Amino acid sequence: MRLMRGILLALLGLTGLIQVVEGIASIADPAGMMAGLKLPTAPGIEVPVTFLGLAMIVRGAVTGIALRWMIQGKAEGLFLARFTALTIVLSAPLVYLRLHRPDFALGDLVQGFLLLVPALLVKNQRGAPGGVGISDKSARTV
Repeated sequence: MRLMRGILLALLGLTGLIQVVEGIASIADPAGMMAGLKLPTAPGIEVPVTFLGLAMIVRGAVTGIALRWMIQGKAEGLFLARFTALTIVLSAPLVYLRLHRPDFALGDLVQGFLLLVPALLVKNQRGAPGGVGISDKSARTV
């Protein structure tokens, strides 16, 4: 279980970093981001791509919070890790249906499941299944 927890922590850190970097890149150069992804650009595309970048930064921040809370032994960290993984998995069909890009959808699906599987296998510090209630440590600090 320690190995799975270590894998989950590493994947959370990597996922959060990727999301923040992609978010900053799409805000800094929306047209360049679209061109790099080989997606057609249109006048006014900067606004939705900027909002997408902000959303990616927020998801990266939530992933970072999950990582920190897991390191601190808080059950909420495991919940956020599972939530982040689930949002990535659920984005794959949307990417495929809306953008018609199986390569992007497959990337999201693989990344999401790589994060979701260890997140579901890891248990909270006290050994109880994660995502139910709060840990004893959290209850004492409230």
